[in-house]
Amino acid sequence: MNNKKGFTLIELLAVIVILSVILAIATTAVIKSINDSKEKARFLAAKDITEIAKAYMLKEGITCVSVEKLVDDDYLEEDVTNPKNGENRSDENKLSNQYVFKNDEAKEQEDYKLQDSKYTFNGYEYKID
Repeated sequence: MNNKKGFTLIELLAVIVILSVILAIATTAVIKSINDSKEKARFLAAKDITEIAKAYMLKEGITCVSVEKLVDDDYLEEDVTNPKNGENRSDENKLSNQYVFKNDEAKEQEDYKLQDSKYTFNGYEYKID
């Protein structure tokens, strides 16, 4: 009795191809999810900084403030993350390159836009150089 049980090479290749396709789809979905969450985190960081700057500007009666000034006056922690790329800007003393100003021409709306290193929130702009 010669009873051969097992899989043929074609069957094994078919399983490998199917698993490869599933892995490719899953990997793409995970990468998209990670990128979406990073963008959401950058948006929230920019929005938080803008809201803090807005309160500071209203209190001081000014229309523009640098993020460095907000850190110096203890409105923000020292380790400010750059919303544009996620890097910590305070280590390199580049906070003065980030500022928020009131733009009277901007529409007052809840959404935001990022264009040319600039976030716009409710008539306030957060510029990153």
